[in-house]
Amino acid sequence: MVDAWVRGGSGQYTGCAHEASAVLAALGYAQVSGRTGVASITHGPALTNAVSALVEGVKGGIPMLLLCGDTAPGDLHHLQRIDQREMVKATGAGFIEMRAPETASIDLARAFRRAALERRPIVFNMRADLQWRETEASPVVLPIPSVGNAVVEGEDLDRALGMIASAKRPFIVAGRGAIAPEARDAILALAKRIEAPVATTLKASGLFSGEQFNLGVLGTLSRPAALDAIAKSDCIIAFCASLTSYTLGGGHGHDGRLLTGKRVIQIMGDAQENERRTEHDILLIADPALMAKRIIDELDEAEIPPSRNADQDLAKALREETETWAQPLPFKQTAPGTIDYVPALRRINQVLPADRVLVTDAGRFIIAAWRNLPVIDPRHFVMTLNFAAIGFGLGEAIGAARAAPDKLTVLVAGDGGFTMGGLTELGTIAREKLNVAIILCNDGSFGAEYIQFTSKQMSPEMSLTNPPDFTSIAKAAGLEACCVTDPAELDAALALLAKGAGPRLVELRLDPDFIPID
Repeated sequence: MVDAWVRGGSGQYTGCAHEASAVLAALGYAQVSGRTGVASITHGPALTNAVSALVEGVKGGIPMLLLCGDTAPGDLHHLQRIDQREMVKATGAGFIEMRAPETASIDLARAFRRAALERRPIVFNMRADLQWRETEASPVVLPIPSVGNAVVEGEDLDRALGMIASAKRPFIVAGRGAIAPEARDAILALAKRIEAPVATTLKASGLFSGEQFNLGVLGTLSRPAALDAIAKSDCIIAFCASLTSYTLGGGHGHDGRLLTGKRVIQIMGDAQENERRTEHDILLIADPALMAKRIIDELDEAEIPPSRNADQDLAKALREETETWAQPLPFKQTAPGTIDYVPALRRINQVLPADRVLVTDAGRFIIAAWRNLPVIDPRHFVMTLNFAAIGFGLGEAIGAARAAPDKLTVLVAGDGGFTMGGLTELGTIAREKLNVAIILCNDGSFGAEYIQFTSKQMSPEMSLTNPPDFTSIAKAAGLEACCVTDPAELDAALALLAKGAGPRLVELRLDPDFIPID
């Protein structure tokens, strides 16, 4: 199947070393491209190897198709025989069986359609005894119907309009489901109509980049000026944002929920999002772009004046804070052979292209990375933490780099996660000559365990990893690489990151007692 696809000029094949990496690459591709990612594996242990990656895709609501072989039903003694349907069911992914050679095309088309509509991985199961059978069936393409084309009528809309009309200090937050250009434009038009600042969830990072009243990411990543504006607000209009505890948590000394005491209007693109919805005042299931336009029309018809919440004082505070945040920081003293992490990230940010793709593995280093390596387009932010697993970063970076070959894909990973899932695929990015820059945060420990041990006045020795020489390994795999152990060595790393294209790795040696986690 893959051979025919490549020979037919349908696309480019990327071979990964591990099945989980193949699935992760498809997830990364889907997030950046906005299309359904596709991976192919064999049966039995190949599927069990991919289980955690499938769960990541399910929890992230990412459409992808996994072409998976299966043991012939009569081959009872095959060593790789398992009940693949039950295995897939446990992950939460969908399962479609290729029924016969004559139905292969329609079965595959159904799998693609389900992946897009259900926004989750679908496993297309192909028995080995059917794969070499000939068929006269023609390729089938099934249209994917639009489910987000409605606006809401009735009492709920009237109540929402009343809340917006009476709000003195409204603000708007948008999530990943509202990143389409038409939705972004309509939401910004509504924000200007009611004079409200805008914010995003983490997954929609960069959606309002460059806008005067952009508060940035809502929650733990919020800067003081944004938190102050949110704290003073009395009404939130949320477009395709689940408003989970991660989005609603405070930061910079702000405890509790950011929406306490505020009226909430939540507009979701479809009912599938409801599982992750928290408490709300009003929930409207509607197309975000059409709903924003409808609200503007109703406010105009009723001649409702703007709130004036987005004023020049807020614009000045946000501008000054942005300018301050962009300034380099002095390096503080850390343990010998290590470098201060955040000042290093600030300098790295200055040499990287602004229009980059950011992929972050899991670890205590990620919040500082999100804050100091921002993206200007939500399609260029790849979330690998939907299952809170470490080691997914490089796999998803491979797919991201394939989806955006004209941009630099930046992966920030820790030594623990990179040992689990990164070393496996160094040969892949070198062979494929992918434009990937890896920033490897090496503190020689598993961060979560290190924090637990030290916070309880216990020795963190068992959390130490004694990692290998990543820089030498990367060079042996065919990457350009360097290691930074003090500020004086950072210039060489910056030069490596700033150069043209191709895979490269910068290893930052960090002090495990000196890494910010909020």
